[in-house]
Amino acid sequence: MYPMLLELTHFPDFQKGLFKDAVASDTLAMLREVKQQTDCRYVAHVGHPEPRPGSDVVDENVSLLMTYPVSWMLRYLAKDYYKIDPVMQGMNLFPPRADAPGTIRNLSADTTLSLTVKRYLKDGERRGLGNLHLAICATNAFGFRGITLLSFDVAEGDQSEFIDHRRKLLSVASARIHNALHGTRNPALAAIVANLLTKREIDCLFWAANGKTDGEIGEILNIARWTVVTYLQNAKNKLGCSNRTSTVATALALGVIDIPTVAKAYL
Repeated sequence: MYPMLLELTHFPDFQKGLFKDAVASDTLAMLREVKQQTDCRYVAHVGHPEPRPGSDVVDENVSLLMTYPVSWMLRYLAKDYYKIDPVMQGMNLFPPRADAPGTIRNLSADTTLSLTVKRYLKDGERRGLGNLHLAICATNAFGFRGITLLSFDVAEGDQSEFIDHRRKLLSVASARIHNALHGTRNPALAAIVANLLTKREIDCLFWAANGKTDGEIGEILNIARWTVVTYLQNAKNKLGCSNRTSTVATALALGVIDIPTVAKAYL
């Protein structure tokens, strides 16, 4: 029903990817600092390529970073929660003209959410994710937007005061995460560059960024190995790069393809 590739970066089980130790350890250290500073239980972050007001369809390709435990990660996938998770539904989570960076929405007390979403949040609460879920809007310097979700355990009567006292801290934490993950994403420039590339060239760059060989990319895309080589060569020439590594790095920096992730679930 929803053809998509959910890219799941799960930091409790973080493994080495394309960027090896440096980026992995830096990102993990940042998340640990955010958790300590905000005293939250868990962190999740989604980058949304463009707003989809009024849409109830999940983006075709979505990158989700989370620090939730393995048990919840497996339940999330098994229950198809990505279909109803409000954070996955895009920037329409925030009302028009109220999506400025730092805008906080208390999902736990939101009476406008559907019964299905409320049950989803309650399921997470029963499994130790916390009883207070705050969605925070973030935007980088180029207008690329995302949502950070921080979960807490706070007595129901104290939640409003808790949010008011920590509003600036939470907004700064969200901005830090978003810019660390998507600070170079430039939607306008990415659209221009993407128009220079064919879909197959972008597909090959995506899988190359995820560490696949030419042969493996060919098997995934059901094309010949030498066709993959040709697509990557064409992309290299169009982006003005000298080799495969710089081509992938350039595509990542421009936001033509997303940052490689650890685990992938094909849904």
